[in-house]
Amino acid sequence: MAEPSEVLTDIYDAWRAEDLDWFATYLPHDFSHFINIPVAMHPLGGLRQGKHAVLERLSEIFQQFHTKRLETGPVALHANGVAIEVRTRCQHLESGAWLETTKSNLWTLEAGWPVRLYEYYDIDRFRTFMDSTSRR
Repeated sequence: MAEPSEVLTDIYDAWRAEDLDWFATYLPHDFSHFINIPVAMHPLGGLRQGKHAVLERLSEIFQQFHTKRLETGPVALHANGVAIEVRTRCQHLESGAWLETTKSNLWTLEAGWPVRLYEYYDIDRFRTFMDSTSRR
């Protein structure tokens, strides 16, 4: 059984490095990723199922945003997963606008390995940010 704290530390290190090959080594083929941002607000929101679809989404995110800070905060372990607070500061590359926010990542694990990730953003803050990018 994998040690969840080590696996998630590596995943966040791969995310910070924007290294999709490294990130992919931790995902099963049927991995699912949900971002609570409505697709109408940003097309990268919603649910993606399957390792390939998730990696494609992350690639698009990395093409649109550059993360300057990604800090993991309090961690709460539960029977089959982990909840982590993540503070981010990222720049929208097209507009130059900055988003500073805290999101909640809820990981579902099986035998210590991730099978699902739910990301919850402050929707009002994200909407305000997206509105600011369209005015530039």
